[in-house]
Amino acid sequence: MKKAILFVTTVFILAGMMAIAVKTNQAAGDTSDTSIQADTTESSETIASSSADSASTRTQSTVKKVQIYVDPALYDVTVESENDYVQVYQTVECSNVVGKVHRGSWADYVSETDTLIQIKTDDGLNGYIPKANGEISEVQVNDAPQSLSDFKIVLDAGHGGEDSGALSTDGTIMEKNLTLATVLTIGQTLQDAGVQVSYTRTKDEYLALADIAAISLADAPDLFLSIHYDNYNYPNGNHGFTVYYYYPTYETTATKIATNLTAQIDLANNGPRFGNYFVIREQYVPSILIELGYLNSDYDLSIITEDGYAEKVAASLLDTLKEIVAENQP
Repeated sequence: MKKAILFVTTVFILAGMMAIAVKTNQAAGDTSDTSIQADTTESSETIASSSADSASTRTQSTVKKVQIYVDPALYDVTVESENDYVQVYQTVECSNVVGKVHRGSWADYVSETDTLIQIKTDDGLNGYIPKANGEISEVQVNDAPQSLSDFKIVLDAGHGGEDSGALSTDGTIMEKNLTLATVLTIGQTLQDAGVQVSYTRTKDEYLALADIAAISLADAPDLFLSIHYDNYNYPNGNHGFTVYYYYPTYETTATKIATNLTAQIDLANNGPRFGNYFVIREQYVPSILIELGYLNSDYDLSIITEDGYAEKVAASLLDTLKEIVAENQP
């Protein structure tokens, strides 16, 4: 009996020593991480993601961003005008205008004075705006995803609820229904491949554009993708698909998407284009809007309504994500 008690006591002592050793190693690791963070201008935190096939660690950094603000009383949302823009000055004297930035768009924070904010835009414009025209925020940005299981995407089905979007020539096919069906197909394909997928809507409901952007930013995705179908001023006046970006940095992603769509679907490629659309302008994460063909083009509609069209679109997007993560490999 004494031997048994002695054995149990020894086991507990050894277990305690092992626990202390583990905690000591963890503390050493935490100290190492802290020293690395102290050498950077951005704070960061580590987040874990895993799938059945792989596990990895990702880092989020906290950075300062500036969203451009214009008093809503000064502009008309239905008509683009100079009132939608804020002038950017070269120096704090504000005597020389070097460019302008659109309300709602995002820029990097550089510095500030009592009355001005220095910003740097995605296309390299560096200058000063009045503090009244900039809202400074600390936001979380992800490091580059290196696997599909790392990749986070937000899928947005354009229109919904009382907003039917584009219509076919005979009025029987509504964009809002097509976008939702397409997005759900894309989402399933990407999820099956291990991608982390979320949606702005999964049913027929209307969401304000500001709400769509807010939902996306709350998820901190690696890509926001808004799916739409097009309509021209008159039937058969235009055809093909178009991939839109707002920030020049994301033109490369738009090009990849357009190229992979061309390989899968039998519609004309109108190429990547700049598009001043709210849902891709008012986000600081990579954001793309795709118009997947014209509903009032007889040819486009025949392709769009073919069995398997959404599956082909989904396959092309999966190919794009594979390219992106492959390029991010160390």
